[in-house]
Amino acid sequence: MAYAEHVHGVTDAMQVTNLPRKPRVLLAASGSVAAIKFGKLCSCFSDWADVKSVATLPALHFIDKTTLPKDVILYTDEHEWSSWSKIGDRVLHIELRQWVDVMAIAPLSANTLAKVTYRGDLYPLSKM
Repeated sequence: MAYAEHVHGVTDAMQVTNLPRKPRVLLAASGSVAAIKFGKLCSCFSDWADVKSVATLPALHFIDKTTLPKDVILYTDEHEWSSWSKIGDRVLHIELRQWVDVMAIAPLSANTLAKVTYRGDLYPLSKM
């Protein structure tokens, strides 16, 4: 097994491998009634990818956590803020950003779509 090169005389113990890995997918659910299907969606993605999930508080009204695959972790705002107490602590959304290959918001409510796509600097409300 190959190892990373020495940097300034310090051995980097991180192992380098050429073996392919599953894609890493972050599935996010917004507060749409379609979130009732979130468990099935996670299962479908889990067949071919490593999956983690996040959900808004309104989405949790529709998601049955028992339908999620056992290997899929569901993160909420509670997880985001419970792990952070001071500067320098790990922050969940940054950890997820470093882990993920692709993120999908599914189901996506019209309200969340509007929030994601609206750019106030391009389309000021005063001109609408």
